[in-house]
Amino acid sequence: MLCHPFAMGHTEPLIMQIYCRLEVAVTDPELIGKLAGQQLREAEIDWSRREEDLEEAVHQLESDLTQALSCVVEHDRMIDDLPGVESRGGLVFTAFGKPDDRFRPGFTDFL
Repeated sequence: MLCHPFAMGHTEPLIMQIYCRLEVAVTDPELIGKLAGQQLREAEIDWSRREEDLEEAVHQLESDLTQALSCVVEHDRMIDDLPGVESRGGLVFTAFGKPDDRFRPGFTDFL
């Protein structure tokens, strides 16, 4: 039974946010860069409207591990098997080192 008072009889979807921090150890940065570059090549992007061309963008992406890792993480897959829940978009970013205090349990100043 749902406990949220607005859930019962509510016909519009309830918009919610999921905040997540995942620590990973990257053992093959070159492979992550190549995967991100491959996915960029396969994306249907109109490069005529961009300042850079495809090869320049791929090179930049393959050279930046934080950007490459962010690009290959599929955050929508977290909810793949949840009935009645659909992804409406999201943000993934990566950083080196220890987690920022804003992303530790009990943080209060995050917005």
